[in-house]
Amino acid sequence: MVARDPEDMEPLRVAIEAATEANLDAGEIHDAKKILVKLEAETQPLIFTDVSREDMDMMMQASTSREEVVAKLEKLMRLSKEDGLKTEVLADFHFHNFEFCQRSGFGSEKASTLLSLMRVLHSTAIVKQKAKVEQARALLEKLLQRHSRQNPPFSVGIFIKAEPDAIREYANTTFFRHYSMFASMYEQPLDIVLRKVEPGVVPHVPPPVEFHVSHELDPHEVVELQDLFQTKAAAEEDEEAKLRSKKEAKMLKPRNRREATLLEIIDEAIGAQLEDIDAKFALPEV
Repeated sequence: MVARDPEDMEPLRVAIEAATEANLDAGEIHDAKKILVKLEAETQPLIFTDVSREDMDMMMQASTSREEVVAKLEKLMRLSKEDGLKTEVLADFHFHNFEFCQRSGFGSEKASTLLSLMRVLHSTAIVKQKAKVEQARALLEKLLQRHSRQNPPFSVGIFIKAEPDAIREYANTTFFRHYSMFASMYEQPLDIVLRKVEPGVVPHVPPPVEFHVSHELDPHEVVELQDLFQTKAAAEEDEEAKLRSKKEAKMLKPRNRREATLLEIIDEAIGAQLEDIDAKFALPEV
């Protein structure tokens, strides 16, 4: 039994029923049943699959806020908060699809079908098949054909006249324009580690350390300080010399006129004696 297209679904179902009536072994018709289930899933209309009529009517009320619609769509589309960024992106994706339905004047049946159609397009092309954009466009065409022609049980005419073209244009300007972004979320994850780094313009002040007596050094033994101490010693010697000169000058200075006269007499007497001594020790001229 071979079946590849929806048109093979009814003959395949008849063949399975005949095999069952003939009491054939269940293992022999197992693969045929799997193919039939797959074909049925491919031909089943998406109307009210994810969003019921009651939920859609509630969301399309004028008093419903954006936050309420997003929260409802997250629940209906089975989005998990644990997925983080993926959930935020998909919630925004479904909300924009909902806004398109409102702008297009879709009723509950068409709006519910469009929301499920876009969900299947995303989950099949990006998540399951990791398809290229051309393959995703072909999948959209199959979904539109299934819901744009009244040909039971293979298709139903939910969208009519120019509505399929409007949906294609909307998908081109939204989903397919950002197709690479949607696909990148399901590639191999890359862990990013963020670390706070302080700017190194000014070094940090080191933490205070307790000092002990054992840490002290004799400054005179520090080689780097020897020049300071030598300069200080020279300055002290100059200061002592100045003090001595002042003391000596103070001692020689006469305190009054009488003392000054005596010093003059003494200087004259000593000078005369020194002249006599010089004359006695002078060598005779030859």
